[in-house]
Amino acid sequence: MSNKQLNKHLVLGISTFIILLTLIVIQVLFMVKASKIEARNFNHRVVMALKESRDEIARAAKTCSNMNKYVCGHKCSSEVRSVNFQKVDSIISSNLSLHKINLDYTFELNNEDNTERNLNMTCYEQSLNGLLEQNGIKLLIQFPDSSKFVYAQMGTLFYISIASIILLMISFYVSYRMYSKEKSMLESTSFFIDNMIHEFHTPIANIKFASNLVKKKTEDAKLNKYVDLIKNEAERMECHIVDIQGITNIDPKNSQRFSFNNVLLDCTEGFKIPIKNKDGELILKLTDKAETIIGDVKLIKLVISNLMDNALKYNNNKPKIELSTISNHSELTFYIKDNGIGIPNKELNSIFEKYYRVPTGNIHDIKGFGIGLAFVKEVVEKHNGSISVTNNNCEGVTFKLTFKLANITNEN
Repeated sequence: MSNKQLNKHLVLGISTFIILLTLIVIQVLFMVKASKIEARNFNHRVVMALKESRDEIARAAKTCSNMNKYVCGHKCSSEVRSVNFQKVDSIISSNLSLHKINLDYTFELNNEDNTERNLNMTCYEQSLNGLLEQNGIKLLIQFPDSSKFVYAQMGTLFYISIASIILLMISFYVSYRMYSKEKSMLESTSFFIDNMIHEFHTPIANIKFASNLVKKKTEDAKLNKYVDLIKNEAERMECHIVDIQGITNIDPKNSQRFSFNNVLLDCTEGFKIPIKNKDGELILKLTDKAETIIGDVKLIKLVISNLMDNALKYNNNKPKIELSTISNHSELTFYIKDNGIGIPNKELNSIFEKYYRVPTGNIHDIKGFGIGLAFVKEVVEKHNGSISVTNNNCEGVTFKLTFKLANITNEN
């Protein structure tokens, strides 16, 4: 994963956190609103039950003198008080049950001027004025666990909401842990790659220096041919180093006007011997026009070398590689066709992704980083070109690269 991708993941992570936080806030607000609605519903039911209890108690007091004495607070025996207390309790309990309120409660019949309440609980009251001979009597009731009614009414919704909030928090925590782990791995990998690339640069530079020195000191044509091969292979190693470094910093800094065909012919020199060793064939069908494009010669060479290298590696037959160029008034098109193992159609859209390799089961006999074609695509696009790939009818694939001609580029 590149730093750019990691930054995108960081932005995505922050956005996800904000969204999750928003969802949690919405969920909490929803629960609060639902609990308020249920609390109002509870209050309404209690008031209705209390009114009905008040009326029933008043009717009982009118028909029973002992009940009237108890309700009005007159002096009466403890036995009378106990019996009538139970009657009032039964009336209240019955009406609460009718309104589906099954909670513990405390009640009291008291004078307005002598009322003691538990300030920690909501007190519901109904006046019996006009219903009894004595005014100022109130029926008071309190519920120590009124919240249980609210939770019971919310029921499954309440528990689902709580579970959703917990799951959201857990999922974000897991995602954050995974992000932190990936970031740590990226930093370690980048450190390793930087050191490895540094160690490669020196021997490659020495190989190229020694090759140039030998070439200057000898006039043996055969030896010079092998020296050129060594030099070309050193340049291919540089290509792999560029691949390893990644494609985010590719920039055609040394752009110049050059003949694409000449660069193509130069690149093929390093592949003639490997192709010959495999009894293969290299076919060139180049346009006769001396067409030129504008770009970085070194990067274009790396692109061609990468594609030819793949044509050799992914081939179980005698390699047959065909290179052709076609030009019109505005574009130069380069085709590289091989007779290799081909690419499944479903994988064609993925091969240009960084680190992607076409699945081959548990067989890993072809080595690679999975970033060569991503590098190729990035270089081509940096040169305002395009690249595509298709499967051949029989075997192998054909890559098509298109570049604007130098005169068109200058006009733009």
